[in-house]
Amino acid sequence: MGRSLWYALRRWYRACVWRFRQVVYWPRRRWSRAPAAELPDTTAQTAESPQQTAAAASRSAVHRIRCAEVWGGIRNAELEAVTSGVRASLFSNSCEGGEGGDVYYFSVCGADSLTRVALADVTGHGQMVSQVGRWLYDALAARMNSVRGDRVLSELNDLAEHYGFAAVSTLAVAQFYRRNSQLYVSYAGHPPALVYLRSKGRWQPAIVPEEAGLVNLPIGVSDETRYAQHAMPLASGDRVLLYTDGVLEAPGPDQSLFGHARLLSVVEQNAGAPLAELRTAIVDALRRHTGGPLTHDDVTVLALEVI
Repeated sequence: MGRSLWYALRRWYRACVWRFRQVVYWPRRRWSRAPAAELPDTTAQTAESPQQTAAAASRSAVHRIRCAEVWGGIRNAELEAVTSGVRASLFSNSCEGGEGGDVYYFSVCGADSLTRVALADVTGHGQMVSQVGRWLYDALAARMNSVRGDRVLSELNDLAEHYGFAAVSTLAVAQFYRRNSQLYVSYAGHPPALVYLRSKGRWQPAIVPEEAGLVNLPIGVSDETRYAQHAMPLASGDRVLLYTDGVLEAPGPDQSLFGHARLLSVVEQNAGAPLAELRTAIVDALRRHTGGPLTHDDVTVLALEVI
């Protein structure tokens, strides 16, 4: 059997499985989503002082994500969330207004023991972002009881290849399994998460070991891409930071990028701060570096802490 025919049959099979889940399996799940229109739009807050931003974050309601639920969206947001395993603090800002190219989702398994977060940075904007958001929501819902985040990325890659360059996206999928206190991470061309181990008192990148061939590329680049997953133990008080490249590539007046070194310096200085203050410190540092509102690119920062 020729290689091209084999891949065509594989795509056909996965498309059939995907459709079967939509019609038969998914409607029977007990999950809910906060539609994008219901997420708080914080565009008008970008000019606030650091003190106002921190105060607003402390006043915001904490959303409890319960078992068998998928929750998130694509709109601007500053919000707090909690599951049985982790606390979360999110900032997401579109450079174009209320909706941009970043997609964020949380899910909790039916047994309330596996918390998964996914962050996507879509090359295209508008309708394509909504499309990738729907794919991500469906993939998380279908696999909310599995620790295989790499398979979520594989399914998304199979779908994205039909849409060309506009669907090319980087993604990070991180999940914390409460029963064995393990963090599992998978990436599709996305900047690696930073992990703070309280016992060691330092931050370090959560790197997925390199493999030969087409591995961990952004979705939509090649249907031959394989995705890997890496596990590491976490304890209560340990933290995980996910972010999009709008953080690293924020330009200063002299066109110098914010970069890894500045990000690491900020998180190290605020390692013991409350989660919302850590997130706010990163955003404030970005604004000081750029000299104003974050209009260079979409920016999303998601900080997690193990309960």
